[in-house]
Amino acid sequence: MSTSVIPGFGSSDLSTVNSVGITTTSSNSTHEYIPIQIPSNHEWRIEVPFKSIFKFKITRGIAEIFGTELPLNVELQLYPGAKCAIYSPIETTTVEYMILPNRNDMSAMSNDDQDTFDGYLSGETGMTPFLNLHIAIEAQRQQINDYNILNESKLSGPRVLVIGNKFSGKTSLCKILASYANKMNNTPILVNLNPRDGVFALPGSLTATPISDSFDLECSGGWGFSTTSGTLSHNPKQPIVKNYGFGDFKENLDLYKYQISQLGIAVLSRLEEDIQVNNSGIIVDTPALDIKDFGIIESIVSDFRINIIVVMGSEKLMIDLKKKFKHKSTSLDIVKVPKSTGVVELEDSYIRRLQEECIKEYFNGNYKTRLSPFKTDIDVQDLIIYKGVITKELISTLSFLPAGDSYTVEEDNETKQEENLLEKYYSLLEQPSSSNLDNSIMAITHVPQTTSKTNSRALLNSSVLGYVHVSKFDDEKKKLKVLLPFPGIFPRNILISTNIGFNE
Repeated sequence: MSTSVIPGFGSSDLSTVNSVGITTTSSNSTHEYIPIQIPSNHEWRIEVPFKSIFKFKITRGIAEIFGTELPLNVELQLYPGAKCAIYSPIETTTVEYMILPNRNDMSAMSNDDQDTFDGYLSGETGMTPFLNLHIAIEAQRQQINDYNILNESKLSGPRVLVIGNKFSGKTSLCKILASYANKMNNTPILVNLNPRDGVFALPGSLTATPISDSFDLECSGGWGFSTTSGTLSHNPKQPIVKNYGFGDFKENLDLYKYQISQLGIAVLSRLEEDIQVNNSGIIVDTPALDIKDFGIIESIVSDFRINIIVVMGSEKLMIDLKKKFKHKSTSLDIVKVPKSTGVVELEDSYIRRLQEECIKEYFNGNYKTRLSPFKTDIDVQDLIIYKGVITKELISTLSFLPAGDSYTVEEDNETKQEENLLEKYYSLLEQPSSSNLDNSIMAITHVPQTTSKTNSRALLNSSVLGYVHVSKFDDEKKKLKVLLPFPGIFPRNILISTNIGFNE
């Protein structure tokens, strides 16, 4: 192992450099800032363990993280477990940082194998093709904006779908495109269709959020608070949240497609009502998809009226999609960009830990915004609880119509179809117990409890009002010990128990 030090990382007693150039800070944390120089068009790729806190500030130059520009001489603290890159686009940038122990880390429960801070400089940023893609999309936005002003009409802005294989950098590209669009005074809608991630909501959700401000890099995942719906009080981000209830989109493909279609309807309605958002367009992030998942890709293209598909790193996937969408060649552009060079392959234990951090932040806040969650007991007899049905092997027989299409059936048949539809997606939890409710997350829907039979369509189409955490169910007293984000009267709405667990 080499004993040399990357210039700017301080003395050799603080760090060592291995054969591939990765700098590892010693376990003895320091309370003094360590300077590092990031050359022009280079990035400093860092990985922060959950047991550590990474504080830093930019003292000279211009730098950004996934498109979000960093303020000068302002101390920032990344969320625990952050894996990102500080990019210097124009000139040499000076960063000062320190590593501190995370006093809130529950090390006994941590499955994180990484116990030291890692960072290295790289000149293979991949930002040039990403910037070119942004410029091409921005040119379309400008043309649409000018046309709509001159003709007083409403042509749609670019609607971009980003797909690719596992660990190809899809989410990072979506952050970059959304951040750069916001810098140009646009307000694109960022759509997250990966239920594994908590994007302005808890994991297990599908969301659509107008990006009207910078992302909050200090919040879990680098997005922004999911409780307060935004990063800044004067310009909040208000997401539309649909409950899916599983971390893997393959758990119930029918429910996944249905929630995509409902989210698409809501997004298209927003575009019709807001000319600024309409001109800015849509950016859709997805889980790992390949040509075997063409049915899902086709549903997304139809439901959101996608006109640009960006394929990350796979030329074969791009060619296959061009063949499949040959009939849309005049209205749908399919382009390929290279896979992110700094992408990190995440282990399942890390993903699960990041989900736990997101849930913990939802109820308790973070270091700069402390929240006061409310614990109470609720009689389970007063609640109506549904749970998602796991149907991995179920072959969908339901035909989803494009937005705007309609059909008519006899009333009795329509009612029966709605009942069958609900049974395919959700099952009524008739016998709640500690075995199926302890340490679970439940989504509160907008559908109120009524004495009449539950409206199946209303429940399926409902968005999420909020979440509660069930820490314990008393089988004898039939009471739930729940944690609410804030005190108040518990809403008597229908609940959906998710498969996202959390041990407080």
